[in-house]
Amino acid sequence: MPKRLVGILVCILLANILNFALGRWLTEKTAEWAPTVAVADGSTLNTSRYFQERADTTLAGSPDAEALLDFYNWLDRGGSEAYLTWEASRRDLRAASTPFLERALTVAESSNAGRYLSLLLLIITILLLWGKGLREQYILTPLLYLGICAGTTALFGSLSSPIFTAVMVGWLVLYFGGLRLFLPIWHVEWSRLMRPSLTLCIFLLATMSLRGPELVDFWFWTSPLFRLALVLVFLLTIFFHLSILIKVLETAKMDSLARLFAFGMPLGVATLTLGIFLGYYGPVGGAAMQQLNYELVTLAPQTVAGFNPEAPFVLAFAGIILLVFSGIGYYVQRIAR
Repeated sequence: MPKRLVGILVCILLANILNFALGRWLTEKTAEWAPTVAVADGSTLNTSRYFQERADTTLAGSPDAEALLDFYNWLDRGGSEAYLTWEASRRDLRAASTPFLERALTVAESSNAGRYLSLLLLIITILLLWGKGLREQYILTPLLYLGICAGTTALFGSLSSPIFTAVMVGWLVLYFGGLRLFLPIWHVEWSRLMRPSLTLCIFLLATMSLRGPELVDFWFWTSPLFRLALVLVFLLTIFFHLSILIKVLETAKMDSLARLFAFGMPLGVATLTLGIFLGYYGPVGGAAMQQLNYELVTLAPQTVAGFNPEAPFVLAFAGIILLVFSGIGYYVQRIAR
């Protein structure tokens, strides 16, 4: 049996296990993150939970919450009638009761544009793949891959999440740039290493092209089947990337231990930089987490405010550990040879 097929089957098995564990973990954390009585406060977690428990939008108790639930009704059902109802509710709404709800409504308003832009980027990506516009020999191919990833990230953030987009794109630049800088690979291999990122991008773009970026969050909280698909695609992306990386380093005549150490250096640089940025962003600790949550409206603001403000420095510490052990191990291996 081919190794790649075995790897794919292992990913499918792992996806089921991880999805089950993720579902259990989310069930436990929801009890901590969400209030006892579900509320439509603008966060995708609480509003999705409220919508599942009370699909009648007129019971929301406030015009802004009713309008937002009309949007969730469209996310759930689709169709022009549900969308027109949501549009009418938003048009009649004069003001939101809280800045966070206003942000949630703004994100909801941009969903229609995000849907068509996601479809456009998806078509462009498929045409580039089909028309061989992403050949590994082309000088601009890595930039095209990065552009597709950046576009997908920006669309997921509803084109109004600058910090989230900068963090994700910056991490990708540092990681893939580190691969080119630290490892003995050429342009063709570098382009090949970036190709698996399209697996996740195409999946997200296809989902967002249905009813907008918020559909990803809504299905993540409400659909175990979607979570399974998301976990599987994520694992396949990692598997394809690592399998290519291993072959490239084998061609460079690096043994298994040296390959492991070498891979840790670009990953360590990217993780360290991400942790430092998130840790020191803003005037107070935890400002980055609150800003990211405000942009993505994932959890209630008071929930994120209760997180440990030093949490981002865990990423920085992990990056330092990766760099120290990988750097020492890699160069010891080189000297020993």
